[in-house]
Amino acid sequence: MKSVADKLGMFLSGLCAIQCAMLPILLSVSAVVPSWAHLGHGWIWMSLIGAIALWSFGRGWKRHHDKKVLLFFILGYSSLVTATLLEDKVDIIIESALFVLGGTLMVVAHWRNYRRMQCLTTN
Repeated sequence: MKSVADKLGMFLSGLCAIQCAMLPILLSVSAVVPSWAHLGHGWIWMSLIGAIALWSFGRGWKRHHDKKVLLFFILGYSSLVTATLLEDKVDIIIESALFVLGGTLMVVAHWRNYRRMQCLTTN
């Protein structure tokens, strides 16, 4: 179980970043997507990504105390939450950039946490 959380976190955060980078293209066909399909979408992602991050980084912090992992997590998750909060208030390009930045920083945080946990288990 020691690396499942980080692998799942890297996958979901990366998927989120890719999806949000493609959002402008997807919105061009949004006339065929019903409006209810967008309801709560961002908060579902934030809840899932946040829960996995807390599971993963909480376990990692107890072992390695790497402040960069927490910094990348805080910056990444803050960017994702900010993008979700500003979803209807900013241009789609800014929103997408915030989501991509946040997803990328979350992947970096999970990768660093994963590597630090590997170093501790091999020593």
